[in-house]
Parts: sequence; C-alpha cells; structure tokens
Amino acid sequence: MKRKKNNLRRKKSNLDRQYKTIIAHAWQNENILRRFQQMELSLMQCESFALLTHVLLNESPVRFELDQVTLILLDPRYEIRRLLLASEVDCQKAFPNLFFLCHAQEVLPLFNAAQLPKLGPYDANLHAKYFRVPLHAQNDAILSVAALPLIQEQDLLGCLLFGDTHADRFTPDSATDFLQHLGAVISICIDMALLRDQLKYNSLNDALTGINNRRFFEQRLPEEISRCKRMETPISCLFVDVDHFKYFNDTYGHATGDLILKQVAGIIRKELRATDVVGRYGGEEFVVLLPNTDHRRALDIAERIRKCIEKHYCKYEEHKLQVTVSIGIADFDRPADDNKTLEEIGQALVVAADKALYKAKQAGRNCVAVNSAYQVSATA
Repeated sequence: MKRKKNNLRRKKSNLDRQYKTIIAHAWQNENILRRFQQMELSLMQCESFALLTHVLLNESPVRFELDQVTLILLDPRYEIRRLLLASEVDCQKAFPNLFFLCHAQEVLPLFNAAQLPKLGPYDANLHAKYFRVPLHAQNDAILSVAALPLIQEQDLLGCLLFGDTHADRFTPDSATDFLQHLGAVISICIDMALLRDQLKYNSLNDALTGINNRRFFEQRLPEEISRCKRMETPISCLFVDVDHFKYFNDTYGHATGDLILKQVAGIIRKELRATDVVGRYGGEEFVVLLPNTDHRRALDIAERIRKCIEKHYCKYEEHKLQVTVSIGIADFDRPADDNKTLEEIGQALVVAADKALYKAKQAGRNCVAVNSAYQVSATA
C-alpha cells in the first residue's frame, strides 16, 4: 500500500512538472505570437520601403531580443536602389545591414532546397559577409542564425537573417511555423511597399527624360524656400529652354526631338550638385533650383550648362545636330514677411526666372540672362 502511494506521488509529481512545462510553453508561445502580431501590424502600416526597412532592421532586433538582423534582397536591375536614391535615403548610413544581390544563386545556399526557414549554427562561409563584426567579437559573436526566405507569388525576393549570440537560440530541431508565417507576411509587405514607392516615383518623374517632373518640382519648391528662409541662405532658380526646338521636331521628326530632350536633361543633371533640384517643366523647358546659391554663383553654373550643351552634338541616324539653350536666372536672398506664403514666394521666383529667360531669347538665344531688375522678395 505504501509503495502504491509512493508511486502515485511520483506520478503526480511528474504530471505536475509536465503541466508546468506545458503552461510555460503555452505562455512562451503566446508571448511569441503577440510579438509576431505586433510586428506584422507595424509592417503593414509602413507607407514606404524605407520605413519598412527601418522596422525590419532597427525595430525587430529590439522587439525579438536579437543581436543582429540582416535583410538581403535581389535587385538585378537596380530598381530598389533607384527608388531609395529617389527617396534621398543613404542606404549605407541608414541601413548597414541591408544587402543587394543580383543572382538568386547567391541567396539559395542560406536556406534548404524546399525554401523553408533554416535554423542552425553560425557558418562563417555562409553568414560572415552579412553580419557586422562587433567590437568585442569574442563576447558578441553571432553563434546561431535563422534564415527566412522571402517569396512572393513563387518569386524569390531575398532572405531575412536573424542572428543571435546564444548558440541554442536557433537550433535545427526548432519549430519554424511562426518564422515561415512571418516570412510570408514580410514578403507581401515588401512587395506592396515597393509597388507604392514605384507608383509615387512614376507620378513624380518624367517618363521621357528620367528626371523629375513639374509636379515634383512644385512640391519641392516651397520646401526649399522654407529651408533657405530658416537658414538665411540664398536660393536661385534657372529656367532653361531648348532653342528652336520646333525646328528640330518639324525637320527631323519627334523621335529626334525626344532624343534631344533626353540628352539635354542628362547634361543638366550631370552639371548639378546632389542637393540641387531639376525638373522638366513642360515641353522643351527645364527648371532648376539651386539652394544656398546667389545669382552670381548661379550665373557660373548656368554658363557651364550652356557651354556643355553647345559643345555636345546630338546624333540621330545620319544626323549630327548642334543644340543650344537659353537660360534665365532669378534668386531669392532676403527674409520674407508674413504677408506671402511659401508657395507665393516660390511662384514669384519661377516667374522671375521665366522673365529672365525671355530676355535671353530677345538677346539672340544661346545665352544666359539674370533678372536683376526683379529681385524676389516677400513684397515683390
């Protein structure tokens, strides 16, 4: 009887331990599930790819208590990087753990043939180039890795790597259901964010020349005016017009005219700084904003653009055409009062540059004119 009671006590003790273990696992799974759900909500609320990347690389390590997170994306045509550049995002500075590859073969070794999440120990041959080397490598070295393949509609987008300094954080026998689900959600969110960025990019860029369009320019104009007021620095505007453009269209065809516009736009862009704003204003007209530039410095820049275009010959089939441009300049370098809005000041700046362009046309074309009689100010 006593032995039977002892057996019952041992059995009860074992059942208690199993129960506590099950409860602990349940709480742990509930906690993990809550974190995953919060992560998914954060990802779905991202309105741009840059913001989504920030959530993945900067917020998820804190949310999941990870030492490092790395995002690897396939970008063979440079499309994602072009969108980030258009968003003025410095990838190396903002996202040092963001990598771009051109070939799927470079990503495939990171996970198994079934393209499911792969958990296991850190492998220097596979992972070293994707994780930053910590300052105290011996103490903070990555020891275990989880690789989540990112797949959308059977297309491999890339891979997300979770790295941890604990060797038992990601083991081959761990369940991957949560990670597989998270990888699918991330893939959808990446695809949607890139689609939104592409639509925005297309709406703000000129399809023919590849530079910004008038809508983009008009959005940036009050922003740049506000910045120059705040910093108390000048800003100049160039209005550029291709001389005798109708003649080229009528004589050589619209395909030649399109080629001229593309090449002129390329030359203008090449002669500007990264902080300058250039857009196709309409037809054969281009407009340029030069922050922190007075009309004297703007005159030097305009002359350099004019000379580069004059020296450049546009080649189309058997034709070798010399193209010239006329440029008008106006600047704004005085604080504005409260009676004019930023939009009104910006519009006055563009109108002044357009009037200067008219002077250049009247002077015989292929020249630069400064609207010195129309200094833009809030009371102009």
